[in-house]
Amino acid sequence: MAKRLEAKDRVALAPFAQRSSDATRRHEIEDEGRSFDYRTPFQRDRDRIVYSRAFRRLRQKAQAGLLPDYEDHRRNRLTHTLEVAQVSRTIGRALELNEDLVEAVALGHDLGQPPFGAAGETALDDLLTGALDGRGGPGLGDLGGFSCGWQGMRVVDLLEKRYRHPGLNLSDPVREGIVKCSPGRPLPADEAQGVRTGLPAPYEVEVVILADRIATALDDLDDALQARAVEIADVERLTAVRELKRKLGKGYPPRASRFMKANAIHRGLTHMLVTGAIVASERSLRRWAAKHEIGDARAFRKVRDGAVGNQIGMPAAGRRLLEDLEGFLDSRVRRSFEADRVHARGRRTVLGLFAAYHADPSLLEPYVLLRFKELAGVRYLRDLPRLAVEPEISARYRSDPRFVRVLADYLAGMTDAYAIREHVRLSEIGAIPIPSAEQLRRERPTEEV
Repeated sequence: MAKRLEAKDRVALAPFAQRSSDATRRHEIEDEGRSFDYRTPFQRDRDRIVYSRAFRRLRQKAQAGLLPDYEDHRRNRLTHTLEVAQVSRTIGRALELNEDLVEAVALGHDLGQPPFGAAGETALDDLLTGALDGRGGPGLGDLGGFSCGWQGMRVVDLLEKRYRHPGLNLSDPVREGIVKCSPGRPLPADEAQGVRTGLPAPYEVEVVILADRIATALDDLDDALQARAVEIADVERLTAVRELKRKLGKGYPPRASRFMKANAIHRGLTHMLVTGAIVASERSLRRWAAKHEIGDARAFRKVRDGAVGNQIGMPAAGRRLLEDLEGFLDSRVRRSFEADRVHARGRRTVLGLFAAYHADPSLLEPYVLLRFKELAGVRYLRDLPRLAVEPEISARYRSDPRFVRVLADYLAGMTDAYAIREHVRLSEIGAIPIPSAEQLRRERPTEEV
């Protein structure tokens, strides 16, 4: 069955699409007694991502701000991921790209997201680049920083535990897509195996990057409208919405409720932007293929590494509409008074938890301590007499960069709700003291002061 599906790919897909039969992975697939396989490699990867714990935790990580207890309809990272996958598949299918690869990358693109989104990411990056050394950081200099793409790779390669080997053993194109959807610092050499570093992303990954941008803008706008963070009249003055109203004519409901107008705007802008992306990308891909004489997959493989890039995108007019919408969201929603307060709370929570765990690793859950024990060969803290714990921590934990990375992995895996509860619990026992105004100012990286 799988071979038949791969043969179908070779015939049905465009010459510049990734072929399932070309997929490689680091470990052999486990022999679990199956008499036959009915999935392509990328379909297998999709299933492994969906069944992972990291994927399930996305439901309690906010797409923007915090997840309120009183609002059941706000998007979270999981619903956002599903919408990105939907938009990505629509674009990928229309362009005759490998839809299974598109879907797997889309479903995995946010697995490395820490709690509190951008606030959590910058807090962890400041800790791991040394920007906060002397002001609450670990004091070990630059440890490689933190980026969501790299963390997503660590999740699928190392942190998930479902098989005899570490990680999910995803195929290399999916791993590469997860990294390149969230560009950051280069991968360490020992973690870059199978990833084409320094080369443009495959077209399927470019589709996910564009779909993520479209979905993020439209999701934030829709959530802001539904939460009454912006007025419908202000949104209707946006260039994109004016263009939508012109296209719809009498089909736009001028006297409808706020709820129905918000739905019409979200639905109409999605169609308009996705259609523009498909039309512009298809035209660009066809021109590129003709220029490089790409008539089949073999010809594509010969030029892929040197010539691929920037063929997936929006038309100029659509790009201006999207940029105008993003500018509105930045000024009215993402940098609002409430958004800045939420950002500060998220940052303070992550930094406070790191400080508490770094000072006293015995506060960590047993599996975290056991992981560091396996990684560094240290003694398990809970096996030691109480008087021997602090000397072991001072000698073997706080000074080891690997322990700092283990802490970052633990913090990045937390949901927003768990991080807040843990911060409250540790504050109540005095492990996280209430900071003074001077401490709050000094904990920020220099460029933010």
